[in-house]
This record gives sequence, C-alpha cells and structure tokens, in this order.
Amino acid sequence: MPMLGYAAREGVAEGKDGELYCTALVLAEGNTRFAILSFDLAFILEPFVSILRDEIARRLETSASHVLLNFSHTHCAPALQSSQYDFDDESQEKLLRGYAAGFEVQIPALAAQAAQQMVPARIGTGVGEAHIGINRREAQPDGSIYLGENPSGPVDHEVRVIRIDDLKGEPVAVIFSHGCHTVTMGPKSLRWSADYIGAARELVEGNLGCPSLFLQANAGDVNPIAGIGSNPDDSDAKTRIGLTLGAEVLKVHSTLFTNTVRSQRTYIGSLAKIPFYPRIPVERELDQTIDVQEELLRLPMQELPSLEEAEKILQECESLLTSLPNDATRGQLNVARRYKHWASELVKFVKSGKEPVLEIPIQAIRIGDIVIVAVPGETFSLLGMQVKQRSPLPNTLFLGYSNGCLCYIPTRDAFPKEGWSIHARYAVPDLIFQAYLVPVALRPHCGELVVEKSLDLLQQLQMRRQQ
Repeated sequence: MPMLGYAAREGVAEGKDGELYCTALVLAEGNTRFAILSFDLAFILEPFVSILRDEIARRLETSASHVLLNFSHTHCAPALQSSQYDFDDESQEKLLRGYAAGFEVQIPALAAQAAQQMVPARIGTGVGEAHIGINRREAQPDGSIYLGENPSGPVDHEVRVIRIDDLKGEPVAVIFSHGCHTVTMGPKSLRWSADYIGAARELVEGNLGCPSLFLQANAGDVNPIAGIGSNPDDSDAKTRIGLTLGAEVLKVHSTLFTNTVRSQRTYIGSLAKIPFYPRIPVERELDQTIDVQEELLRLPMQELPSLEEAEKILQECESLLTSLPNDATRGQLNVARRYKHWASELVKFVKSGKEPVLEIPIQAIRIGDIVIVAVPGETFSLLGMQVKQRSPLPNTLFLGYSNGCLCYIPTRDAFPKEGWSIHARYAVPDLIFQAYLVPVALRPHCGELVVEKSLDLLQQLQMRRQQ
C-alpha cells in the first residue's frame, strides 16, 4: 500500500521495519470515563476521526469529547484514506479500503478491551528533557526559508511522563510525550516503521513490563537532530534517537512514587546519629477527578481568489500534470496530482460561497492535577510552550496531531513577510497548505487564537476545580 508522509517517495511499502501499534488506555473516576488512544500513523482526517471517536464513546458509554486520538506522525505508515493519493492500480486501493475498514471494528474493540481490564490505580507525573530535536526552518541569505537546521530557533525539549500504577505501586501503564517529527526513516525507506518511537517504546516497555502510550506534542517546526533519513535504511539513527528519548522516560519514571510519600526525618544508629527519611504508605488519596471541556475554534483563512482565478489555477495544475513526461517519477506524479486535487477543492470551495473559515475542536482534559490540551494540527513548538507557561493549572501537556490533523498551525513570524502567495511553491512543508487540501492559507494570528482558546478551556477547568 502507499505510505503517507513524503511526496517524493518512490514506490509502495515492500516490508516492515517494526510493528505499528494502536495502544488504548481507559481511565475512570466515578461515572466518568475517558479514553486515550495513541496510533503509529501520520494522521487520519474527517469524517473518519468522528466515526472512530463516536464508536469508541458508544462502546465506553461516554461522549466523543471524552475520547482522545493522538497520532505519532510517523512518515512510514499507511495512507488510510484514498483522498490522500491517486492509486497506480486497483489492488492498492482495495488493500487500503480493507485495512481502513478493519479500523472501524478493531479500534473501538480495543478501547472496550482496555475498559474491561481496568484496575484500581493511582497516577503521578514528572518532566525531563531530551535534546533530540532541532528547529528546521533555516533562513537563506535572500530571506527565504528552507527545510534545514536552525539552531537558534525555538524547540520544546520537555519530556512529559505520566505514571499509572496499581495500588501496590506497580506500573499498569505509562504515557510519555515529546514534540519532534518522526522522520528518521526517510523517503527512501519502503518499510512500515514507527520510527524512533518504536525504539523508545521497546526500551520503556521492556524495562517496566507494561504498555506505553506515546503522545506527539509540538513537532510542526522540529526535526530530529539526525535529520530526515536519506538512505533506504536509517534504522541506526532511528534507534539512537529512540533510545535517548526512552532512557529519559525511564529516568523520570523512576523518580515518581504513587503509593508512598516521604516521611519526617528520623535517625538510626546507637552511637552516631544517621538521619534518613523513610517512605510510608500514602495516607490521603490525591484528587484524581476527570474533567473534560471541548469546544470548536474558528480559524479564519486568507482572502479567497475569484472564481475566475481559481479556475485558472486549476487549469494550470491540470496542464502541469498532463505535461509530465512518460518517465516521470512517482514523486513528480504525487506532487502534480496533489496540486490538481487541491485546485479542484479550491474551485469547489469558492463556488460554495462558504465563509473562508476552518473549524477545529480544541480539547482540554484534567486528570487530578494533570491537564492535557489537544489540537488537531501540526502546531509549532512555541505555541505549546506558551500555553504551558501561561496555564493556570500545574502539569500542563500540550498536544498537536490529536483528533485529526487539519493542517500546519504556525506562529505569526513564520509567515512570509511579503504575504502568503496562493501561486507560490514554497520549500518548507508548513507553508504548503495545498498538501492538506486547505483552500488557502490561514491568517497569521491563527496560532494565537489556538493559544488563547486553550487557555480559556484550562481556565474553565480550573474554575470548576475550585468549586
């Protein structure tokens, strides 16, 4: 089947670097249930996102707002929806349709199975750092931006670890989160791969003996320090990056205690006083209330072209596709086809007369003193850092790539100074809104709208907590 992630990739998957997983965790407090599912996929789009969330919610007897789907964004996973590719033969589409159809049955069943296996538990959290990423928006002498390395650009190095234990303090599950593109396995790789997440997960689960869930944070402008893989097999870089992340997860996990607390200072020894602080069982259970708030946010797009201009753009894209030589590479075909599909959507949108606005759900979850904000887009690292810094609640985790993925959501300074041209072919993917079939680019302040809406939802959770 076709692999999603690199337009320039030649060929379809021919093998497997490692397993691709979906892992489900269900948390319950009183009559409230919340499900988190992490996927080794680049993303899935609407309406498939809502179909899965609704069915999972039905199986768990909760609401869709109480279901979080997060995607690792690995570029070596299947393209689950046919709208993302033109197929070279019918057998590819048949394989993909069968694979996608299985999701509608297997994923809700997985969540139901997790619910059946729930045990009394406690939760704790901590943070560390992993310097595995680098800002990838490199400026050229002429001021243009390329996909490279920008050592002075913002990167969120935080690794958030959430430990979930049984009442004896033994791990039941662990959540770990970080923001970095999963692209160590590059476009020449034709094997399914969870990328560096797979190596991190194997290290974590091999040592803790419990399932783990990776939640992708803010990776929109961050690549791994090893860069995008350039060889058919970049598993060495994948493993090195993954072990670095996994080791930090284990380090933070080992500092968290859920069943004991540090007691008062006491002494041992009959001659010399040797002070120590014994750990004693917890006497008072901490707040582990689950509370969820989800609201739609309207993101304004830039001005639409006239219908005449949109139809002209479509004609140009069609001409570029038909003018490709017979020996055009699959990558050239992929790009030309994608622009044609985008131009078709642009014409359709202009004809519809709809307001140039995109709506996305922003989800905020509180689990005790841990809060998670989830956004369906490739958010830039600085946006998540701002939410965490300004959050009214401790232990705030900000996620992109959640409950779908509408498009890139950059910061204001990432927009071209001369304005975002609908006719330009930019050299960095975060400026190519056409890749997501979005009619035109978002307006520069959309990232700020995401930050403010996130903080508003967190404030609502904080107010209910205080009541």
